[in-house]
This record gives sequence, C-alpha cells and structure tokens, in this order.
Amino acid sequence: MTAAEPVAVEGEATAQPTPIDTDAPAPEPSADADAPTKAPAADVEDGAIDDSIALSTGLVIDLDSVTSTTVDAETPGEVSGSAVIVRVTARNDSREAADLDSAVVTLTAADGEYGVGTTAGPDKPLSGELEPGRSASGTYVFMLERAADRSVVVSVNYSAGQPVAEFSGKTD
Repeated sequence: MTAAEPVAVEGEATAQPTPIDTDAPAPEPSADADAPTKAPAADVEDGAIDDSIALSTGLVIDLDSVTSTTVDAETPGEVSGSAVIVRVTARNDSREAADLDSAVVTLTAADGEYGVGTTAGPDKPLSGELEPGRSASGTYVFMLERAADRSVVVSVNYSAGQPVAEFSGKTD
C-alpha cells in the first residue's frame, strides 16, 4: 500500500479577503427588524392565603397550608435551614383537561426576599393531566430565613400563558 501523493496546483490563488472598514458606523436597527417580543402579562387573581381562587380558565387553586419548618439536606446540592412548605391543590371545574406539568409556584416575603425552591424536605410538585371534575395536590419547599410568622406572597401559575393565582398572608 502506498500513501497518496500530494497533487500540485498550478497558478496563483485569486481569492482575496474582503477588507473591513473598522471606522464604519454600526447599522441602525429598523422598525421592521426581527426582535424578541415581550411576553404578554398574565392575568393575576389575588386572594388571602385561606381563600380559594377561581381562575377564568375554570381551575380553582387552594393553598392547603403555608407552614414554616426546618429542612435537612439529604443529597448533594441541598441546603439545611429555615424553610416554608406550601401545599397546593388545583381543582378542575372546566370542561377540558388541564396540563399541570409546567406548573410554577413561587414564594416571596413581603420585604422582597425570594424563597429559594429546594428538593430538601417533602417536595412533590403538581404534575400530570388534570381531568375535569378532578383535583390534584402538590407540595413545594422554599428556603427562607426567618420563615416563622412571616408575611409572604405565594404565586401559582399552572401553565405558561394562563392566569396566575396570587395569595398573600403569613406563614404558620
């Protein structure tokens, strides 16, 4: 077996790079330019922690409890400390199934401190397809310093683009 011999190319290469004018101004964006658009704001329905919030889509959201606790880290990446456990129930009073797989629950203290979601503790988010007339429950755990008897806002958005249930009150 012999190795392939390189082939000689006759003549000169004629391709030249295009010079760049580094002093040229950057182009101005036009009104017609493709640009990201801001997502429309979701409708928000407000209530107290003890209220049921009926959303315009036919889902009814309840917070079964908002309880302060201390959680212990059990796996790598988890943190031990003061936390709030939020138990959520969604009831489907509509005529269509609702997808809960992308449900997002957040917790913010009245002073603006964010509760940081964690898998430490009894974390079991809402999930699955919620058929009409059925209910589903989920549990969320948020790390929050000084969690006991703290004013918080809990937001529940069961699916992107759908209304948000926003509950205000104090932790137990």
